[in-house]
Amino acid sequence: MRRTCGTTSSATCGSARSPDVSSESRPPGSGADTLTAPVGQFFFSLAVIIIAARIGGVLAKRLGQPPVVGEIVVGIALGPSLLGLVAPGLAASVVPAAVAPMIQSVAQLGLVVFMLLVGLEIDTTAHRGNTVLVASAGLGAALVPFGLGALLSLLLSARYPADVSAAAFTLFCGVALSVTAFPVLSRIVEERGLTGTPLGTVAVSAAAVIDLIAWAALSVVTGLAASGHGAGWLPVLGVGFALLMLLGVRPLLARAARSGLVARCSSPTLLASALAAAALAAWFTESIGLHIMFGPFLVGLVIPRTGDTARFLTDRLGDVCGRLLLPAFFVVGGLGVHLEALTVSDAAVLGLVVLLAVAGKVAGGAVPARLAGWDGRTATRLGVLLSTRGLTELVVLSIGLAEGILTHRLYTIFVVTAIVTTVITSPLLTALERKPGRGRRPEETMACTERN
Repeated sequence: MRRTCGTTSSATCGSARSPDVSSESRPPGSGADTLTAPVGQFFFSLAVIIIAARIGGVLAKRLGQPPVVGEIVVGIALGPSLLGLVAPGLAASVVPAAVAPMIQSVAQLGLVVFMLLVGLEIDTTAHRGNTVLVASAGLGAALVPFGLGALLSLLLSARYPADVSAAAFTLFCGVALSVTAFPVLSRIVEERGLTGTPLGTVAVSAAAVIDLIAWAALSVVTGLAASGHGAGWLPVLGVGFALLMLLGVRPLLARAARSGLVARCSSPTLLASALAAAALAAWFTESIGLHIMFGPFLVGLVIPRTGDTARFLTDRLGDVCGRLLLPAFFVVGGLGVHLEALTVSDAAVLGLVVLLAVAGKVAGGAVPARLAGWDGRTATRLGVLLSTRGLTELVVLSIGLAEGILTHRLYTIFVVTAIVTTVITSPLLTALERKPGRGRRPEETMACTERN
């Protein structure tokens, strides 16, 4: 199976080298050589990354954008597309080759914790009372862009040939266009005061459906990519592990929660157990040839939602993941982005990808809402919300790059698409909110559905 070091480009991993440690080396942290030693340089680089990501997040928020947009842009700016182009020496000092594996490890840990949080935040019971609309909007906003992405792959495969089977490439392009950034969408819903409203509830619940479909499809894609290298049994193992977690582990944990066993555990025990389970699941999925993100995601899904367990874990892990771990992931992902390598024809492809990505989501989400009686503007707002991609898309794309499905140019095109589709979400929502639409309000539709 073709793999690089997890979620980054092979160039990043290949440039790593072991530090030169002699028998007469000074103890760690001693003297003026600290910043020149790999460990000291690692902490210096990590500090720069954290500060830069925070600045990017603050600036993005002041511009009315989700902070993650600014953090992703900063990660790209620190890579070869900007800093590496105008000041290559400075770029090399931010993430030197000697500390690249350390930053990569932090990025991998950030990915594990992030996927655990994604699983925790997906509540399969939140849509009760409007199941049909949630299911139809979720399926529509997943399958329509998936189909467009599959058709798009016919064009992309000729321009950006990959070392995988045609089926794996086609399915991956479908997944890349169908993804919705569930965590980012949840923050947008909260910041715009839509929490608890029919629009906000349906959007968040439909996004959960989309993500479940996307991650399941992506596991098949990675299995197919590995199958092309002599591991055709990987999809079977992946499905078996998912069924074991959902049908075996989840009921056992739910029974333990109902009996009060989980509530009697101390906070440190709960936190340590969740992290250990996520780490073990990541190890297992990696050992059977799937990507590390699938295991932690399943662990998050099976943790009981009764009581405050899920909220406690989300609150405790969210800040550490967002402020310390994910910035490293953004930088590592940014190292694979090469804006300077794009040609005019690549820019045309980028425009087509953005158009299909937005149109597929809006149509797939808005049509079911319109059929349910929602007015045109509110139904369109639902589709626009579901077109948010952000960090979740970056995770998917980094897997595609690591598995050899994406070339650097195509990876760059998809990354820019993720940023653009997330950036335009708030302005489009604002434009759609200016005038009330005709037709039944979503509140009325929800009330009718609940009475029926």
